[in-house]
Amino acid sequence: MKNSYFFGYGSLVNTSTHSFKTYETGFVQGWRRYWQHTSLRDIPYLSVYPSDKNKLYGLIAKVPDNSWKDLDFREKGYNRTETKCIIETKEVKHTQIYYVPKCNFSIRNRDKGLLLSYLDCVIQGYLKQFGEEIAAEFFSTTDGWDIKIRDDRLNPLYPRHVDLTKSERAFIDHHINLVQKTL
Repeated sequence: MKNSYFFGYGSLVNTSTHSFKTYETGFVQGWRRYWQHTSLRDIPYLSVYPSDKNKLYGLIAKVPDNSWKDLDFREKGYNRTETKCIIETKEVKHTQIYYVPKCNFSIRNRDKGLLLSYLDCVIQGYLKQFGEEIAAEFFSTTDGWDIKIRDDRLNPLYPRHVDLTKSERAFIDHHINLVQKTL
């Protein structure tokens, strides 16, 4: 049986949110992140779309025994498709990337903002896996920052919320302010 892998570009980068222990950092080319509103919930999903000129860093993890059931349940509302990932200079074949399918799109509602507790989880993962440079790049390689960000840090609504250090919180708040000033 061939090995199967997933490429995580959002909360899956934060290894405290899952039990996949065989992973490495890497990147994909030809994809760009964006905040997508869907008919499935009030908050936007982080998704990707094909974009030839982009490179996204993330986590490449092995799916033991090619068993996708639990991960597909976690990523409900997404579809997955095969892509090529690069770990250093080695190409990893049979890698799946999750995306929101068009059948789940809904009209963009600027007032139905993304949860800050979700963004905190994502960025903490990037900080731990890649450091500040690539974590900062997340903001510039993601579209859709013209939506409201709901500050739920004191009462987190995201089920996989994380505790931040003071420096992580300051880093995230600084970069949110930068992307919102450019609108």
